[in-house]
Amino acid sequence: MSRTLLMISYHYAPSPAVGAKRFSFLAREFTRLGYDVHVITNALRESSLGAADSTLPLAGQVHRCVTPLEVPLPGTGFLRRAANSVLRRALEPVSIEYFWAYAATRAALESFAGRGTRGVVIATSPPYASLIAGSRIARRLGWPLIVDYRDPWSAHTWPRWRRGALANRLSRRVERPIVAASAARILNTPAMRDAFERHFPEAPAARNYVIPNGFDPQDPPPPLAQTGPVEIVHAGEIYTGRSLVPVLQAARRLHARHPDRPIRVTTYGELPAIEVARIRAADLTDLVRVHPRIPFTRLFSDLQSAHALLAIVGDHMLYSAPYKVYDYMAAGRPILGLAPRGAALFNLLSESGAGTCLEPTDVDGIEAALEKMLFAPAPDSRARIERFRWSNLALQYRLAIESVAGGLGAAPPLDQPMRRAANR
Repeated sequence: MSRTLLMISYHYAPSPAVGAKRFSFLAREFTRLGYDVHVITNALRESSLGAADSTLPLAGQVHRCVTPLEVPLPGTGFLRRAANSVLRRALEPVSIEYFWAYAATRAALESFAGRGTRGVVIATSPPYASLIAGSRIARRLGWPLIVDYRDPWSAHTWPRWRRGALANRLSRRVERPIVAASAARILNTPAMRDAFERHFPEAPAARNYVIPNGFDPQDPPPPLAQTGPVEIVHAGEIYTGRSLVPVLQAARRLHARHPDRPIRVTTYGELPAIEVARIRAADLTDLVRVHPRIPFTRLFSDLQSAHALLAIVGDHMLYSAPYKVYDYMAAGRPILGLAPRGAALFNLLSESGAGTCLEPTDVDGIEAALEKMLFAPAPDSRARIERFRWSNLALQYRLAIESVAGGLGAAPPLDQPMRRAANR
């Protein structure tokens, strides 16, 4: 009989939320490896993030459940706004999806309690409600629990605008017993693992694994014209603390040396007013095009048609790399990363050979990197990024699953080949 995997993931295919990607792909790969995969997830609904993502695989037996209390509460009246303000603050340590944990726990127990099935519970976060539900389910079923961190919970010093110190201390009180009850922990990056081990030294380090995100292989990108305009593409929003200005400044300089190859930066996602003002103040408006978000199938075609792809990390996310970087890897175009020194994106791009990462203040370095990417042939790095294919990552994950389930004995240090790789 195949081993049952019960995956608790608030986001799942075909949700357009970035949190749906990791376990939509892993569920498919686990199914291919012979596991009996079940997914407890949120009910499908309209999303402000756009249309459903039809490119995500929908694998396993999917159990969708509705939260008994949706936060924020609907309505715009004074009482509703006041109640939502109180609820947001009260739920900050455990995420506003907290009440969904009750529905997820009930759905899992109705499906598996008392049936004699043995398996492994895997809960992925954020939102933290998934870990809360996963812990409850694993305890009631008597199954081992693997917690999968796409982002940290309390094992990170969050900026005050993201979470206050008091809320983080309360988060630690909720997270600590979940960690203590877990049989293994999966962290997206070595930086996340290091921070986790500093905050939770009591968790056995041998069962703290690093397994990053990944991508599916795609057809090679089409050949690029060696004359005419040059296109740099950025996918996603430009959040506070990030800016296109350094890239636009470097592009202006390069155009002066390559007047027959005008460079344009296209970004898919609205720019905040402060970024628009920065671009105007630097007289760089003519170098940038701003488009709304588009479905992934159309976006991926544009990624493959670009000469270079841009990823920007803010100073509050040094522990990870944007998920879009893995989509960029699949597109097969060179990646320019901008991040504060010490960010995980530096190691990911260096070790994968997928691109180069520089500090945003290093306009000279950005200019040199772009000139090499855009006007000089680059060696093929495909062999170096093969380890980030979902099929290979699932094999790594299987070692962790079988180690906690008793199928393979003690787990080998499966994170070692990727110890300096990075994610998101």
